[in-house]
Amino acid sequence: MICNKVEKCIEEQLVNQKTTACVNKNIECIEVSDNRSRIKCEERKKKYILENTRKDHVILYKMDGGIIPQDKSVPPGICKCDYLFVLGGQECEAILTELKGVDVAHSLKQIDGTLSQFKALFSAFSHVYARIIVASSTPNIKASPNYVNLVKKLRNNYRGNLKIAEKQLVEKDIDLLK
Repeated sequence: MICNKVEKCIEEQLVNQKTTACVNKNIECIEVSDNRSRIKCEERKKKYILENTRKDHVILYKMDGGIIPQDKSVPPGICKCDYLFVLGGQECEAILTELKGVDVAHSLKQIDGTLSQFKALFSAFSHVYARIIVASSTPNIKASPNYVNLVKKLRNNYRGNLKIAEKQLVEKDIDLLK
């Protein structure tokens, strides 16, 4: 069953400043919950690394197989990204991360699907960003309707942006809007 207690979980993690028992009894979705200087998610040689220069409390959630489990309770074909970073601090921010082989078009749908599935949650953040890391060279998809619509949605509804990188993206928390 898709977790319906993510908002409460984020609150608990940020208030307690450490990993606490999951309110939904599914602690497997939390990979990191502290203020370490580098937080990474990695899958099949693709990596996203966040440099936490402000030393904010950061929670790294596994979306695919965590918050949205891979079981019969989840409708087949539901689009979801791989990871969610939540950055506490003066302004609470979120980073949706998809680590993809080559199908960038599908990763755009996964990010958009996650935004739609948790619309109320993401509306509460001051900024929501999307990051897609692909295995090989990034195709030119900037003219595709899915790309254009996702960029507009992130910019207009969530005051964020979209970045696509090849194999690895290392990014400082203070540079997310750049």
